[in-house]
Amino acid sequence: MNWKKYLKITVAILIIGIIIWVAYWFLSKNPTVQNLAVSLFPSSQKTNNETGANETAEPKLESLTNAPIFDYWVNNKNGAIYYLNETGQVVKTANGAAELVNSQPLPKLNKVTASPDGAFAAAKFNYPTFPTFAIFNTASNSWQPLPSNTIAVAWSLNSQNLAYADDKSLKILNLSTQKNQEIIKLSQKDINLEWRSDSQILLSIDSGITVKMMLLDIKAKTLVPFLEESGLTIKWSDDNRLGIKFNSANGTPITSLIDASGAILSRLTFVTLPSKCLIQKNKIYCAVPQNISEQLKLPEDYYKKAVYFDDILYLIDLSTTEVSEIKTENSATIDAEHLELFNNTLLFKNKIDGKLYSLEL
Repeated sequence: MNWKKYLKITVAILIIGIIIWVAYWFLSKNPTVQNLAVSLFPSSQKTNNETGANETAEPKLESLTNAPIFDYWVNNKNGAIYYLNETGQVVKTANGAAELVNSQPLPKLNKVTASPDGAFAAAKFNYPTFPTFAIFNTASNSWQPLPSNTIAVAWSLNSQNLAYADDKSLKILNLSTQKNQEIIKLSQKDINLEWRSDSQILLSIDSGITVKMMLLDIKAKTLVPFLEESGLTIKWSDDNRLGIKFNSANGTPITSLIDASGAILSRLTFVTLPSKCLIQKNKIYCAVPQNISEQLKLPEDYYKKAVYFDDILYLIDLSTTEVSEIKTENSATIDAEHLELFNNTLLFKNKIDGKLYSLEL
């Protein structure tokens, strides 16, 4: 027997084993390498169930409504969820009980925008023939109409003021005093508004080719360019420090994480729409389509309901850069939009059946 030959083989195996152990230790313990791996291959991060660490039961996906809804919002003051059914009637649900709080129908609903605290909501209806806006007050369960020529609205961060634009100017309505203040003259017929800070409002104008965003300084009454890109849409975090941006470059859809100035922090390796994401503190929740056809024109085709997606829910922890899939015990197809986090529960509307769903995390 050639014992020297076997000794060499044994030593070689030991050396290879040591190299593998050192490589594993370096990759798993070195945060720089971990961050690089996440930025390049976020889908490679394993969930707890895949790694076997801290295994828990998959969260249960539940439908909170029996029928399709138009949209919903959360009232942080009374802890209730409000939603408009497809006819525009307002329903309040709390502790599993649903109550019709306003039976007035709103025909041809187009958009619902809640104040940050959820005490108010502005609805746009009679669209597109004669767009009409009204404010719903959850304290009185009543609607207050806005001027008939209103074309866009946005809530202040303290929920006490509402910016609204018509084809002549942009004004601010104080809900307590019911007094209006004109801020700046405008001549736009189609515009979107978003209140970014105490002194800034973002104006978006879609030319059909690009979306142009302008930043309005309320105190100085000045407009400065912000961003202009094809297919541009942004979903901001509650504190407006971060945003999920979607745009199209040479026909290629791109989803990015941006800062408050619009600068790109990271281009995400997956493609999804900002309306399918939520940024809460240092965590990002996103519903990501498994397949997106190259023939689609996004985001227009999605908004026009020309396409439906089969989503996977993901959680991105910005503090650790860990990416994990949020699995459920339910195999139902999900096309999630308008995500909200409430009492450690993820809420969203499922575009497939139009119902409101909850997922306890």
